[in-house]
Amino acid sequence: MRIGFFGGVREIGGNIILIEDKGSGIVFDFGRRFASSFTFFNNTIVGRPQKGFSDYTELGELPPFNSFYNTPKEVNNPLDIKIGGVFFSHAHLDHIGNINLIKEIMPKYMSKYSMSILKYFVQFGIIKNMPQNTNIIEDEITLGNFKVKPFFVDHDVPGAVAYIIETPKGTVIYTGDLYFQGIEKEKTLNFVSYAKSLKPYLLISEGTRIGWGGITSLTEDELQEEIIRCVITFKGLAIGNVYEPHISRILSFYKVARNLGRKLVMTETYAFALVELAIANNAIAKEIIDSKETFIYSSKKLLDDWEAPLKNKFVDANFVNTEQENIILLLNYTNIPELLDIKPKSGAIYIQSGGEPIANIDTHNTKIQENWINYFKMPFFRIHSPGHASEVEILNMVKEINPEILLPIHTQIPERFAMIFERTKILDKGNLYEF
Repeated sequence: MRIGFFGGVREIGGNIILIEDKGSGIVFDFGRRFASSFTFFNNTIVGRPQKGFSDYTELGELPPFNSFYNTPKEVNNPLDIKIGGVFFSHAHLDHIGNINLIKEIMPKYMSKYSMSILKYFVQFGIIKNMPQNTNIIEDEITLGNFKVKPFFVDHDVPGAVAYIIETPKGTVIYTGDLYFQGIEKEKTLNFVSYAKSLKPYLLISEGTRIGWGGITSLTEDELQEEIIRCVITFKGLAIGNVYEPHISRILSFYKVARNLGRKLVMTETYAFALVELAIANNAIAKEIIDSKETFIYSSKKLLDDWEAPLKNKFVDANFVNTEQENIILLLNYTNIPELLDIKPKSGAIYIQSGGEPIANIDTHNTKIQENWINYFKMPFFRIHSPGHASEVEILNMVKEINPEILLPIHTQIPERFAMIFERTKILDKGNLYEF
């Protein structure tokens, strides 16, 4: 059996994992890299169209998989491996963002909530179109020599899963991204207990916060308390910038609004994500979108088809301007020009709580956001807790599961794992290793 990492190596983002046996392989995640990690290409410098994806594979930006990409032209010097399917751990762009590059007939697997978030990405042009042959995975399936079983964990988007892979060499576990302080932390704790009982051969573990220095994470209840303190102090319009699929954070702002007797108003991107998750029977999304005190902000005149059943919930800038002291407004970064019509009054505040731009990887947009906030003279607060396990939590998880071999991924400092777990093997990007 061989394993190769083709993304997420010494960086956070762009996860691509290949597990292969006797010429047959399966892939876990196929994500975008963050702009701060771009090496040879960006939005200006792109691969030559006539070369298909060969420019990217030759430089190691994409894996040289055979009969895999959504192009009639094969890549140069492909690996002699037949890929049977791609499994996605969750719907963050650094794990799912390059799904459109995969050919349509390739089987793709994800949870039902990840499918809902994928529809949100497609609706707003973040992912180009809805890929074909995309399947919901709930139980174990067999592909070639592998049996793959999802195990749900907590993360800052719903539907995150770890994968248990039965291989000819033993059990391999891929954690995906996970969290120990969220509203569904029991899922992650149950995963650790189950993974330990399997006595796995290999553990492929995320390490996003390795080296960040933070020990603890705030719970959603603690975040709500901080938000309430700010709102009570300034008394005006409270604007929150939350990542749209982060349903537990949206729930926190919803609870703050309810606690303070305010209305929750959100832009259409949040509403669409909630609608899709509610259709997939997510109880939290349904509660928020169905509430009589939840409204949808829009400046357009005509509603899209998905919006028509919610037409009585739509409000405009005049409504928000008039009711400022009675509103919690979820306003994503791309809609920040709406502030020109909303006209925040004295007492308005801006709370960054996980939405884009992410300051340490998108300094240009962070500066533009700062200029908007300063223009309206709004106090700025960063009230956020990362949706990833802390370094200590991750390292304790590894020791608890106690695999024969640990393979770190999705971390800038894989060596930190080796300091506490001697059976750590660090893989170089693009190489296949025998196990």
